[in-house]
Amino acid sequence: MPSSPTLSWESRIDHYVKATGFPRNLFMGEDGRVVGTWIMGNDYRVKSTYYGGYPATYLRRIKALFPDKKRALHVFSGKVDLVTFPGDTVDINPAVSPTYLDDAQTLLTVPLDQYDIVLADPPYSVEDCEHYGTSMVKRNSVMRALQGLRSGTHVVWLDQVLPMYRKDAFAVEATIGMWKSTNHRFRGITIFRRL
Repeated sequence: MPSSPTLSWESRIDHYVKATGFPRNLFMGEDGRVVGTWIMGNDYRVKSTYYGGYPATYLRRIKALFPDKKRALHVFSGKVDLVTFPGDTVDINPAVSPTYLDDAQTLLTVPLDQYDIVLADPPYSVEDCEHYGTSMVKRNSVMRALQGLRSGTHVVWLDQVLPMYRKDAFAVEATIGMWKSTNHRFRGITIFRRL
């Protein structure tokens, strides 16, 4: 799959504001990384109705940051909204009918070189795993498996933890704090680029 020219982060932020109508709350830091905060508001809807599903505007926001990406892979997909952000899915649970029934810690059946963006939203805690009927994942194992991505591929990681990663394999290009609303967990979005 040929690579497309990479948009600058300034262009991505401009497109995000224009496409979503949300405030310009992402900025270039002095270290060359994007920093910001998304306050998602009190819209408690989860379109998929799946436990732990993305907040109402999350996928639309990510899609607006990456208008150039054509092949998305949703890891820990559950019942992700593929209308808002089309792509293939990976999950260990056959009941959610993923494109690839696979363990995110190995991704043995997934042709990673075919994708130009990966969205990952792992279980955050043992309690979350009980809802999914799975065990906790080793985040560093997932990041090691994602080293099979081609250069330039972005990984959008939503979590309460920054996963361990190899600095010779991935660069952190953006960090976005995300509040859903009162009495909800704070989460961080880390956007990596495969080197």
